[in-house]
Amino acid sequence: MLAAPGLPSLPAVAIRLLEESRQQDVDVNRIAELIASDPAMSVRLLKAANSSFFGFRGEVSTVNRATALLGAGGVVSLALSFSLSDDALKMGRTAEAYRAYWRRCVVQAAAAELSTDLPGEGGTGGRGATPAKGDRFLAGLLCDLGTLALLKTCPAEAAALWSDAEENRLELSARERAEWGFDHAAVGGALAARWGLPEHLAATVARHCDTPERLESAIAGGSLPASAVPLARAAVLASAVGDHVCGADAGPALGRLHHVAGTLFDLKGEALTAYLEKVLERADAAAGLLEVDLGQIGSPGDLLAAANEHLAELATRRAAEADALADRHRKLEAEHRDLQQQSLRDSLTGLYNRPYLVEALRREVSVCARTGSTLGVIFADVDRFKAVNDTYGHAVGDRVLRAVAGAFAQVLRRTDVPARFGGEEFVVMISRPTEAGARAVAERLREAVAFTCRSVGGIEVKTTASFGVAIAVPLDTQDAADKLLAEADAAMYEAKKTGRDRVVLRCLLSPEEQRLHAAVAGRRFSRWLSASGAIPVRDVGAALTDLTPPDSPLGALARAVGVLDEIQTDMIADVQQPGERFGESAVRLGLLNSEQLADLLARQQEDPRALADALIARGHADRAEMDALLEAHAAAGPSFAPLDPNLVSA
Repeated sequence: MLAAPGLPSLPAVAIRLLEESRQQDVDVNRIAELIASDPAMSVRLLKAANSSFFGFRGEVSTVNRATALLGAGGVVSLALSFSLSDDALKMGRTAEAYRAYWRRCVVQAAAAELSTDLPGEGGTGGRGATPAKGDRFLAGLLCDLGTLALLKTCPAEAAALWSDAEENRLELSARERAEWGFDHAAVGGALAARWGLPEHLAATVARHCDTPERLESAIAGGSLPASAVPLARAAVLASAVGDHVCGADAGPALGRLHHVAGTLFDLKGEALTAYLEKVLERADAAAGLLEVDLGQIGSPGDLLAAANEHLAELATRRAAEADALADRHRKLEAEHRDLQQQSLRDSLTGLYNRPYLVEALRREVSVCARTGSTLGVIFADVDRFKAVNDTYGHAVGDRVLRAVAGAFAQVLRRTDVPARFGGEEFVVMISRPTEAGARAVAERLREAVAFTCRSVGGIEVKTTASFGVAIAVPLDTQDAADKLLAEADAAMYEAKKTGRDRVVLRCLLSPEEQRLHAAVAGRRFSRWLSASGAIPVRDVGAALTDLTPPDSPLGALARAVGVLDEIQTDMIADVQQPGERFGESAVRLGLLNSEQLADLLARQQEDPRALADALIARGHADRAEMDALLEAHAAAGPSFAPLDPNLVSA
């Protein structure tokens, strides 16, 4: 950046003035001679000396007298100000950017100059000699020197970036660093050092965008010369005033000003308002001195109202953005759910796909093995499907498969898991069925397919399907799900060979398991309610869909009802043989009888109290009626102690 052509430069007389001002013994007469050598600068200096900005009594008619009254520092500051604010900078396509720059410079110069009168001046440490007002004025004027350099070297790019930062309410320095890797403060500090400005002034320009915390950290770390400390603090305050008075981000700028003024100068409330009023008055006078048009800058009250209005606008915008973000989040979640469903579903029929069915079957095997429950698999294959494709084409074949899926949807319960297994094959997983119940579901599916698929799209196809059913109480082994599927598949092929459009069932339960599960089914509260006529079967079935099957270990249930204690359940677990379930071991050891085991398994599969609550919630009975039915159901079974819910959850 510093090697770029077009950087602002100082005229020869300004450079010599700077060199002279750095001498240990400044010669005021030599300063006056240098000013007098530049007629334009002499005229402007005399005009300034006679302006209301300084308020000297009597006319100042010579450069020597002006220099004596203003002092070497004041004269050099004015000379540099005049050199930078020439009319050429106010022309061209970026004229408004230049005007905005100079308005801000004048406000910052006035703010920095007046900081010397603040009660907290010198505040955080009081390091360094208190700089004169002329030095402060020049520091405020030069704060944004980097902005001038960027306007001179890359006007279009700089103007576009600043406009973007303003429109999108972005912090300017951060936006500059993101785009260029540096900000205008760093450029200004480097340019000031290149010009040969005093070290404390160059350091001040480089740090004017600091927060009070960053500034104090730099002071504590020794990276800021002691001579620059008071001037840097004045520049940070001036920059905050410039943001508040001239910036577009009025609301946040007001917050920054309060923080800077309060932290660095203990300037708050009415004192801050009074200071701002003086700054605006002084800026108006300085604008005339430097021939800068301040435009329409309101009073501190106007600025405060604008800031509050902006904060309200920001709050509304952020609320709208938050709502939009929440809405977008909801849409993304919905899209995610849809994608998940698509990954689980068969695209043609809408049923679950084969990978999902296999995984669901393996999960259910684990649950049924733990609870001793039955698990059923129905394997279906569309009869003579190849002939349908060959005769009518694959489009009609696809319609037939969708019609079969629709027939399944008419029959199956919410808890059943139907899937397209591949081609014209379908599989349904049903949990906790009896042998008769599994056969009944398969028969209803067979009838629904035959009825629904008589014709498809106006074409008479008379489609039927063959069904194989396998039911077992599976062991929790890795191949248990595959074995159950294989048995159902074999039963389906038997149905094909023996005439098609029929159901073949393979019950894999031993005679002892069949007797036990018949007893378990009879002891379930839902079956007892239906059999007793207390609640209609349809209402009981609907209430069951509201329940999540309990998953309590059988030993915990046995302890809860008082038929086993903790020592006995531990002993049973210790002597269980491979492939033997907890209940079987308990009966073998004589610690439970078959009636007690059946009742415990029924409770494990279906919580009577939860079913009673679901029926009450659906309005099929009141609490007193259900309590009476629960007591009657308990009396019809083995004698147990009252159920202890703490033990059940153990």
